[in-house]
Amino acid sequence: MQAQDEIAISVSRLFAQLFVKKLDCLSCNQVSSTLEEAAECLKKGKIVVMGGLKPGITTDAVAALVAERVSADLVVKGTDQDGVFNKDPRKHSDAVKLDRLSFVDLGKVLSESKHKAGIHQIIDPEAVKILSHKRMKLIVVNGFEPENVLSVLKGESVGTTIS
Repeated sequence: MQAQDEIAISVSRLFAQLFVKKLDCLSCNQVSSTLEEAAECLKKGKIVVMGGLKPGITTDAVAALVAERVSADLVVKGTDQDGVFNKDPRKHSDAVKLDRLSFVDLGKVLSESKHKAGIHQIIDPEAVKILSHKRMKLIVVNGFEPENVLSVLKGESVGTTIS
């Protein structure tokens, strides 16, 4: 399994390199490969772009660790859904999007409470633990609509807010 994780990390960093090139001077012109590099990039007022860091840790958890490292109060998670639903909308046509919920309630909605290979849910349980422990707000939006991230930053209600 570790070999698969290492390949996935390489692929995530490859995609991150493409994104860095697209961002040009808005980013630090490199893919950050440590929490320290990410923190230094943020101190410069630049956009941090990362892939995976080490086997067994998802990119959700990496984002939560960076947020923890810089004492952030908000994490915006872009995904392929419009937010968090009461059940998987890909399997249940009657699924309802939740506008707000607590981390405790999020745990009740997620199918897995512990990270393991092959799980597919809106956010990794390890990231949830980090964010809830540090009392950071999480907003889950549809990342295929980049304007959603801007809407969040403007204070508009979009996606699902978890706190």
